[in-house]
Amino acid sequence: MKRPRFEVKRPDIGQWAQTLKGKLPQWRVAPRERAQPARMLSGSELLVPAATTLLLTLMVMGSAMAVIFSAYEYRRLFNQHQVLVQQWDELQVEWGQYLLEQSVWSAHHRVEAVAADKMNMVVPATEAIEIVRHEQR
Repeated sequence: MKRPRFEVKRPDIGQWAQTLKGKLPQWRVAPRERAQPARMLSGSELLVPAATTLLLTLMVMGSAMAVIFSAYEYRRLFNQHQVLVQQWDELQVEWGQYLLEQSVWSAHHRVEAVAADKMNMVVPATEAIEIVRHEQR
């Protein structure tokens, strides 16, 4: 069985344009006017924009210089900080060495040996030791 073929009716563009033509507003192009030459500005009228431009340029340059100085100062202070941290580490090592040396020099057996050798000191006998008490009233 054959299917019936549907035909699509396409609108006539010319007729459509004619109907729209009456509904759309008509645009008219105004005749070109002759361009007038620009008027020259006087020196006093140019002074304010020129001064403003100069001032803004100087402010931008000053700001850029401040950023450069700030970055330089940060790097300089950071390097100084690193040097101080390294010195602190070295001083910590030296302090530890001094503490070891002090503990060696103040050891009891060394103090006894020096007292006996250089000062001819001896440990007293047990019978010669007397205990003295200090009583407060």
